[in-house]
Amino acid sequence: MSKDILIKKGLDINLKGEAEKVAVKNISNNVITLKAKDFHNIVPKLLLKIGEKVKAGEAVFHSKSNEDIKFPSPISGELVDIIRGAKRKILALKIEPSKNEKFVDFGIKDPKSMKSEEIKSHLLASGCWPFIKQRPYDIIANPKVAPKAIFISAYASAPLAADYDFILAGKEKELQASLIAISKLTDGEVHVSVGKNSNSPFEGLNHISLHKVSGPHPSGNVGTQIGKINPVNKGEVVWTITPQDLVIIGELLLTGKFNAERIFALAGSSVRAPKYYSAKIGTDISSIVKGKLSKGSKRIISGNVLT
Repeated sequence: MSKDILIKKGLDINLKGEAEKVAVKNISNNVITLKAKDFHNIVPKLLLKIGEKVKAGEAVFHSKSNEDIKFPSPISGELVDIIRGAKRKILALKIEPSKNEKFVDFGIKDPKSMKSEEIKSHLLASGCWPFIKQRPYDIIANPKVAPKAIFISAYASAPLAADYDFILAGKEKELQASLIAISKLTDGEVHVSVGKNSNSPFEGLNHISLHKVSGPHPSGNVGTQIGKINPVNKGEVVWTITPQDLVIIGELLLTGKFNAERIFALAGSSVRAPKYYSAKIGTDISSIVKGKLSKGSKRIISGNVLT
């Protein structure tokens, strides 16, 4: 049974250039870039040197303060560059893809038979743990601190945001496997929010408390939903995971492979034919927009145009 949430305060901004819901096109990458600043509160400790080969899912670096938190390569290839800043601070890593994709085999797992510590160890070893964020502060979750609840927002209310119902279509098996696993990481509930009039693949799945959200932006923001469902009080911690990261975790459990693929909307008034595309995490923007924009100077925004 779902629970309705109505957000009254906010504002929807109708921007031109909404992406057409057609078959997703894959974008090939010339180089993958992992930026250290994308991982809040993390000081990276390198595990590879320039010129070394890496498989998709193999750890490239780990957190200096916690070696168990690993960050994998989204592709198989070769580490070709390490960009450093002041005092040799690591800013970014560049990985050139190989012709044939090779994956680390983490083994097929049955989340129903796994205990919470086994699931936690598997997510840490495979590099999926950084997908789990902790509130307050929106940092990578501390694996030693259990959350009172886990929140997933499958409703995007921001202008031109990708439609989760479209990009998650056909991913029910991966989502269910992932939900079974993460439900064992908390004594509380796994809260999933969807649009009130949506046709979400989350409907009908188990191990969740489903909420139907309506109202203007920021009704789709997970922080807004947390405040309505189960606010974070002093000394408490909750975790959040995005739906596409759930798919990656689910595919890891079902196939043993770390497939770091994202589906996104290339949208806006400057895009000639706004559509949905898929690409690996870390694909450079030039590969994504090449030949797809109208003439003139453009500003390209990754993520929510309001933030």
